[in-house]
Amino acid sequence: MGNDDPMTGRAAEGADMPTQADDAVTWTRVVDAGDSLSGLLAEAGLDTDASTEVTGAIGSEYDLRHLKPGHSLAVTISSDGLPRTATLEIEDGTRILATFGAAPSVQWVAPDLDSVRRAGEAKIGSSIYEALDDAGIPTRFATDLELILAGAFDLRTALAGGERIRLLWREYRSDGREVGEPTIDFVQLDLADGRYEILWPDDKSRRTRIFRNGQLVQTFVQPIRGARLSSAFGLRMHPIHDNMRMHSGVDFAAKQGAVVAATQSGKIAFMGKRSGYGLLVEIEHGSSTRTLYAHLSAVNEALQVGRRVGAGTEIGRVGSTGTSTAPHLHYEIQVKGRPVSPLADTRLRGPGNDTQGAGEPLLKGGMQSQLDRLLASRG
Repeated sequence: MGNDDPMTGRAAEGADMPTQADDAVTWTRVVDAGDSLSGLLAEAGLDTDASTEVTGAIGSEYDLRHLKPGHSLAVTISSDGLPRTATLEIEDGTRILATFGAAPSVQWVAPDLDSVRRAGEAKIGSSIYEALDDAGIPTRFATDLELILAGAFDLRTALAGGERIRLLWREYRSDGREVGEPTIDFVQLDLADGRYEILWPDDKSRRTRIFRNGQLVQTFVQPIRGARLSSAFGLRMHPIHDNMRMHSGVDFAAKQGAVVAATQSGKIAFMGKRSGYGLLVEIEHGSSTRTLYAHLSAVNEALQVGRRVGAGTEIGRVGSTGTSTAPHLHYEIQVKGRPVSPLADTRLRGPGNDTQGAGEPLLKGGMQSQLDRLLASRG
């Protein structure tokens, strides 16, 4: 498994070394608890110099402290004992591919994914997590809902028991196996004060919409198409420093190199590196409000400090620079230098941003019909 193509990084259980036509071999192994990259490379037969070269290459793009069980490593080794390629596959199917020789390079390779649409429904009792789990629905959706509704109300306190929830979502598969995190497309949630419906942005949209009893009550324009929220605004346990700290924005989980766009028009106030934030772009919207886009891997070379940009303008690409454990975007709104909740604050929504577009009832109706159809097909 994975040995027919040394570039795939698909690792089988255990290690093996099939001989290729030019006497190169490919060594593959799934990472176990306690493994280090240097230890795996030694196990593959690389000497200290070659191991250092491979470790340096992959480590230039990925923080090796976050190597974990379930990741996999594939190394193609020439007959002279030198590495040709090394591929580290991480948990979402993304690979870091290092190529050696006359033209060395390191790149992130996104998996080719097939999406499968799923649907489920549940009655909430004492816990939304438990209700989703019992219904075979990914429990991480409870966190997704809490994050996206945080600008409107606290979901946990709004649940008294007996509420019904219906969800439409996508799962992703690569080579027949599920990879990455599932993403929500549509939610119906019946609470005491009415029916809430949520349209998540797909790959073509940057806007989340929340309806109550059929009326649009809130929208949120996000900087990456189709990305999901992965961390909320407020106090949280810091993933690196391992203590409670204020999280001054929201995080979006996204692939390395995904396009980051300005959420509203404004003027570039800062571009460059800043402690903790890594590579950062800061946009000024009027005299007191700014948006910050952090941990970037690159910025749009056409931009300059002082230049005006429109909403939707590409300002950079997702990365993992600064204090970061994996590729994602930290998005922050500051008012008079103080961070505010990007989901709850209304300053950047702009005229008409909370009004219902002509196509939204049709889109919502299509999602409802698809949800009904998939639930009915389950019998």
